[in-house]
Formats: sequence, C-alpha cells, structure tokens
Amino acid sequence: MGRKRIAILGLGLIGGSLAFRLKNRGHYVTGFDVDADRAGTALHLGAIDAMEPSPTTAVQGCDVVFIATPVGVIAETVEQIMPHVGLATVVSDVGSVKRPIMESISTMGPSFAFIGGHPMAGREQGGIAAADPNLFENAVYVLTPPSAMAQPKALAVLQDLIQRDLGANVTVMEAGVHDEIVAAVSHMPHVAAAAIVNALGQTAEKIPKALALAAGGFRDTTRIASGSPELWADICLHNCASVVRSIAYLQDQLEGVQEALLTQDVQVLEEFFGKARDLRAEVPVAQRGLIPSLYEVMVPVPDTPGAISAVTSLLASAALSLNDISIVRQREGEVGALRLGLADGDSRDLALQILLSEGYRAYSR
Repeated sequence: MGRKRIAILGLGLIGGSLAFRLKNRGHYVTGFDVDADRAGTALHLGAIDAMEPSPTTAVQGCDVVFIATPVGVIAETVEQIMPHVGLATVVSDVGSVKRPIMESISTMGPSFAFIGGHPMAGREQGGIAAADPNLFENAVYVLTPPSAMAQPKALAVLQDLIQRDLGANVTVMEAGVHDEIVAAVSHMPHVAAAAIVNALGQTAEKIPKALALAAGGFRDTTRIASGSPELWADICLHNCASVVRSIAYLQDQLEGVQEALLTQDVQVLEEFFGKARDLRAEVPVAQRGLIPSLYEVMVPVPDTPGAISAVTSLLASAALSLNDISIVRQREGEVGALRLGLADGDSRDLALQILLSEGYRAYSR
C-alpha cells in the first residue's frame, strides 16, 4: 500500500493509539490537539512525527485524516479543514455516534470522501498516557460510508489501512443501525453501571459500611462507571434517541424482576436469569469490544510488610506492566489477595505462569 502521510486530530486514548500504531507501521504521522501539552507529550513519546499548531496545517498534503475529537466537535472540525484537504484525501472520524455526524457533514457537500468510523475498542483510562498501539488488534471497526461518495475508491483505501495496519476487523453498516447497536452494547451499559454505583450511594447514606463491602464482584460489574463524566454525557446526548430506547428496554427488564419479587414468582425469576445466562454465552469472546475485557490475576498474600512489593517486583522483572492493582482484604492479620489487572490475555497468562512457578497460589479471572 506504500507509506502514507496521515493526520490525527485529537491525541487522546483513541487518537494517540492510532498515531502510535500507524507510525510504527511506517507511515508519516502529523498530530494536532487543542491541548498543546498533550500534543507535546505525544511528540515526546514518539506517537507522532510532527506536532502541528492547527488542524488546518496538520491536514495539508495528507492522504488520510482521522478526526479523534469529542463527538460534539467532529462536524465542526470537518468544516474547518475542508478548504485545506485535497480531493483525493480520505477523511474519517472515530466517534461512537454516527448518524448526526453523517447528516451534518452531508449538508456541507465536501469534495473529498468522508467516511464515518468507529473503532469498537477502548479502556477505562483516557489520554495519551493510556494510548496503546495494540488497542485495535482483533477489534471490530465499524465504517459508515455515505450512500454516495465523491471518491468511490476511498472506502477500499480506508478499509485496507484499518485491516492491514491496525489489525482490526472492518464491518460496514448504515449509520443509524450502528447507533442503535452501540446504544445497547456500550452507551446504556455505561448508564446502567453509573446507576448501580449511585444506587449503592443511596444505600451507603443509610448504612455507611455498604461501601466497604462493595469490593470484588461489585467493582468488576461497575468498572466502566469510572469513565470521564464529560465524555459520556456528550456521547449519550448525541445518541439520545437510541440510548433512551435502550434504557426503556432495561426498565422493562427491571420492572419484570421487581414484579416477580413482589409476587414471589420463582419461575419468572429463574427464566430471567436463565435467559441472561444463555444470551451471554452467545457473545463473542475472541474479539475486542467497546467495553474493555478484564484480564486479571488474583494472588493470595499474607498481611506482612513487603508482600505486595515482592509480587510487583517479580512481574516488573519480566517487563509486565499492571493496568490496575487493588487489595481484596479478608480481616486484619489474615491472608488477603491482590487483584492485578493486566493489559491483555498474553500478559495475564505470563504473569500467572511466573507467580505459580514462584510458589504463589495465583489464579486468573
């Protein structure tokens, strides 16, 4: 395919990960971010070849442009760069909402090809510091091209770049269909996770010890609630109709459970949990999705000085980085457990192998 000049506008988690990966693959990557310090960090870390002072200078002479800004300013950014983008340039975004963006840009009538995009991968942590060149490996990457494009070959160019250089699996669909799906698999679950945490907060107002007991499974169930409030408010507002519909489906489920509990209907409750178990079994496990996978190792350790550092030093000697670490404590003076979050399945398996070889009773989750 040859070396391309690529501009990344917005150097947070997704933009930074794109930049790292595409630069590593031999492309020349220019970058811009409204936060000059973030752009400087991207340059310092080697994610980009050049830091540009504006979006308009960043896109000049580029073959491909990725807009990785917040959803609310994507259309505005396209309008800003329009006079500076070549006719043969392929422009795409990475926003998690597609229909309003595609509709806004279609009214502008750009002479270049704009193809909506959404890499269905992410992390709870954001920013350039969390960027990962392998973030898109085996992830679903949705493209939502308009019904008519100025450059018909643009879709093939973008699809080839994503599959060959990012290692993602491209799926092409209509923008509205995309928005309904992501509302169900990502946006509504984020709302639900936040609601569960806030419901715990209501309990904790009456029973303060409730928070202290909310470890383990509760943290696993609600970990996506730790995302950026500003980001998720923006996403949900821009996909309002679809998110509201998904919330209505959730409310129907909860009301059904509530009624079954009030009437002591065991059969309805068993059917509810059974259906959920069976549907969950159909969810693919071999590909990455919008809600990041959990790669954890649990390590029982004694409550003694140096026990934690012994484990982390062991993993550090094997160049394994931890995304998260927490202590699951039983009682003071007794054996508790370290919960270690790894970047991917291979790292988890290697950490488990190392710890078991050193005599730890470690296990994966």
